[in-house]
Amino acid sequence: MGLSSLVPTASKHRVAILVDGDNFPRNGIDGVETEAKRLGDVTIRRVYGDMALHKDWAQDIAYTATHSPTSAGKNRADMMLVVAAMDLAHRGLATAYVIVSDDRDFAPLVNHLREQGYPVEWHGKPKAVGTKTSAPIPKTSARPTLDEKLKEVILDQPDAKEGVPLVRLGHLMKGETVKAQTGKATWRSYLRERPELFVIEGEGPSGRVRLKT
Repeated sequence: MGLSSLVPTASKHRVAILVDGDNFPRNGIDGVETEAKRLGDVTIRRVYGDMALHKDWAQDIAYTATHSPTSAGKNRADMMLVVAAMDLAHRGLATAYVIVSDDRDFAPLVNHLREQGYPVEWHGKPKAVGTKTSAPIPKTSARPTLDEKLKEVILDQPDAKEGVPLVRLGHLMKGETVKAQTGKATWRSYLRERPELFVIEGEGPSGRVRLKT
């Protein structure tokens, strides 16, 4: 996503950093903080998401965490972030924003804030080193584009080596339903048909998936 280069010249802005914790890893926030400070004084730091799945975010005392369990709906955390941004603007508590997420659903929010005259930066995930050199998807794959997206999503998670919880994968693969994307009832059943690419460990809610090495 393109970033705004608007920097206040008269008085410093009060900057709010709002993070989609289900979509952005805690270990990538330092770069965001550096660029946010170019806009002004960072006075508000908040993160939204399933804190049971993102304990690194939940334990970060610099960010106020709002817990939204994945079971409550995959878009609930997104809605909380949007409501918070509008509330901060309405009450004048923030005069510049940094929205941290790869989710394109935030485009209307970013556009609206900019139309109202607020400087806004939109940060997506930092790309993991080595992503570009990962093993190629076999040409025989029935859904190469989807498999590539799955690999990228898994590699972008801080726990990619240990395995990403399947319940979180469902949230990360936003868009149409699992059945519409894969023709299968669950992500587990889709991934099981690709043992050359993915390894599934554990059963039920504790199930995890990692890339086959």
